[in-house]
Order: sequence, then structure tokens, then C-alpha cells
Amino acid sequence: MDIFAEVKRLDLPLGQYVVFGSGPLMAHGIRDTADVDLFVTPSLYRTLKADGWAEKELAGPNGGLYLVRGVYEAYDTWPCGDYDPTPEAIIAAADFIQGVPFAPLAEVLKWKRAFGRPKDVADVELIEHHLQA
Repeated sequence: MDIFAEVKRLDLPLGQYVVFGSGPLMAHGIRDTADVDLFVTPSLYRTLKADGWAEKELAGPNGGLYLVRGVYEAYDTWPCGDYDPTPEAIIAAADFIQGVPFAPLAEVLKWKRAFGRPKDVADVELIEHHLQA
């Protein structure tokens, strides 16, 4: 997947979204991903929902709602234990790579440490190695 092309294809307004989840790992050449997780403002969330993105409920202890369309998932909250950033804070700190805003690896690292699934533990090691290089 060309994550840059996939995100640009959406033509979303800058300042209202950031690629989060594993997308920043792909953007930094750390590992591939099969989907595109977007952390969006509540306003953009409402717009995407009105545009026909399907709303689903998150399984697990954090619960909540998110939107899906094809390989894209959009969230306007990202709570995980003590880690509960606002979209505005992560958007403001975004790293632009090839014109696409990505969550900083430091934020992805905080989230993956808090979430702690086996794949997150593996990603923590990959991110730490990348940051030390």
C-alpha cells in the first residue's frame, strides 16, 4: 500500500486529521500496514459520518465509536488506559511526510506502550530501535 497516495486520495482538510495507529511506522519505513487509521476532529468525524462512512463500535475495554470506509478508519477519540490525547494536540504536533500529517513516533510509542497487545510490544521495540538509529 502507498499510504501517502491513500491518504491524499481522501482530500481531507489539513488541520483536521492526522494519520495515527501503525501508519506513522509505515511512513518512517519501519513496517508495513494494511489499513489507514485517522485521528480526526469531532467536526471532521461528523462530516465523514454524514458522507456515508459506516459507524462501528470498538470492542474491548475502551469501547467507543469509529468510522470505516474501505481501508480507512477514523476516530475522534483515542483513549487507552492513562493515554487519552485530543485530536487537536496530536494534529498540532504532526510530522509532515510527503505532504501528509502523521502522528509523531513519540506519541505512537506512548499509545502502543499503553495498549500493550503483542503486536504493540513488537512495535515498541521497532520504534525504539528506529529512534536510536
